[in-house]
Amino acid sequence: MSRFYLLLFFCFLSVGVSGQELREALLQAFRQVASAGQTFVGHQDDTMYGHSWYSEAPGRSDMREVCGQWPMVLSLDLCPLELENGYYLFGTTWDQHRQAILEHHRRGGIITLCWHMRNPVTGGTAWDLSEPRAVSLILRGGEARRRFLHFLDVAAEYILTLRDDEGQLIPVVFRPFHEAQGSWFWWGRDLCSSRQYRRLWRLTRQYLTDRGCSNLLYCFSLSGVTASESDYLERFPGREYVDVLGTELYRNNDIPGVEARRADFIRRAHQNLGVVEQIGQRWGMPVCVAEAGGVNNDDPRWWTLAVLPALQGHAVSYINFWANQPDSFSGGPWRSMSTYPGAVDADDFRQALSTGRLVMCP
Repeated sequence: MSRFYLLLFFCFLSVGVSGQELREALLQAFRQVASAGQTFVGHQDDTMYGHSWYSEAPGRSDMREVCGQWPMVLSLDLCPLELENGYYLFGTTWDQHRQAILEHHRRGGIITLCWHMRNPVTGGTAWDLSEPRAVSLILRGGEARRRFLHFLDVAAEYILTLRDDEGQLIPVVFRPFHEAQGSWFWWGRDLCSSRQYRRLWRLTRQYLTDRGCSNLLYCFSLSGVTASESDYLERFPGREYVDVLGTELYRNNDIPGVEARRADFIRRAHQNLGVVEQIGQRWGMPVCVAEAGGVNNDDPRWWTLAVLPALQGHAVSYINFWANQPDSFSGGPWRSMSTYPGAVDADDFRQALSTGRLVMCP
């Protein structure tokens, strides 16, 4: 299937069909692009801020300024929507966040939302582990559960505003409670049992569905190296609660030497994708790389000699590169996870696109 046909296929999804039909059509688009040996390109917060810009009207795009095209997948966060203060990140607002989604859908793009949900028990960030029983307390009921469900209510109210020009809900890939094999989020391995994690996920999906969010496709994703299917499925919520299987692939900057870093990235990609693909093929679920990138890339051949070889031989629906942040969350130096105008890998990004493996939006 040609790249041109894939773009037409997805543009067709926005014409006169229901939100549920759009949701199913998006799943089909993921299957089609992967079976064609191609992969949609995504970028976190692509139109909200970039390597050298922020606090201005959103609408720019580092990727577009490099190659003349938008990424096919626009990935955004739902945090800190639960604060209900009107602001997203780096001075942008939730009205701008919504407008970015609507504009990207109109141009034929795909939307994904992750959620670094704040800790509903402590009121802290997703990284606040000061109350290690947070998940247990939510599942038990009482005030912790009430706060958690309030967060879901706030999210549902926002999601239900994401409608196309005909008033139909826009299909969205939703990735809650990610990286659960680690222990850096309040829902992590050392903070709750596998059974508790699965109950939290199922509660979330059922509650949002009951609130009318029928447009969500749920993505389950882990980071690190997945050794086996049992390793990947340890916290898996169940086939009826998940629509897309994901993994994450970040370059290890601690490895000395550009070539060694490439080799390590490719090795881990083949390991992870090999495991996740087996599950996806058995269950008929599309596979994605939900997060990818490398901090402040210094490799001029990163795309053609690392990213493309990492995807070689794998049916991957989309690969989403993390944000080019104008400064780190701690207020440190500029931190970019993908290409941008003037980057050392900008020419190589254009070269990788010319192979036809990576699919951008017009």
